[in-house]
Amino acid sequence: MWLALKGHTVRDELLFNSTRRKLTMKSFSPLLALTVVALAVAPGARAQTGSADAEGVKTKLKQMEDSWGKAFTDKDHGAAAVEPMLAADFAGFNSKGQKRDKSQLLDEMKKETDVVTVSTNDSMDVHVYGPSLATVVGTSTEKGKDKDGKAFNRSFCWVDTWMERNGKWECIAEAVTLLREKK
Repeated sequence: MWLALKGHTVRDELLFNSTRRKLTMKSFSPLLALTVVALAVAPGARAQTGSADAEGVKTKLKQMEDSWGKAFTDKDHGAAAVEPMLAADFAGFNSKGQKRDKSQLLDEMKKETDVVTVSTNDSMDVHVYGPSLATVVGTSTEKGKDKDGKAFNRSFCWVDTWMERNGKWECIAEAVTLLREKK
């Protein structure tokens, strides 16, 4: 899928610019790429920031994101809590830049060897693009010990794309980036 910009596609611009420098889709960060995709699935959509429905959606998604974050302290690192929030066709990137689907994400969570004692969402901004599409952009902090017993304090930034299907909000895409470790 190519986005049209001023009568040209991103592909056209990439081909045009290739004589000056080699620029490919791989050079875009996964976080930016998923954000572009999320916005592209709702062409012509406007954010509904002032409506009562949008405020309800924002509240619901923030609650779901907080539940997801807190679940990292569970024995299974949140796999059981997060599984019903993920769409069957979920796609995302973990903090190491690896692409993963729903089953890969859940397996990754179950196999995690770090012990997370505190996990909080530090900030979240919800953008509602229609009655059934929204993104949540946020930052989170995790504290705990790695498999060797060494303490860690990590921060992440992330974007989740949510879609309401059959009356249920599901995360359809995610990208996570590890920020520098806090001392």
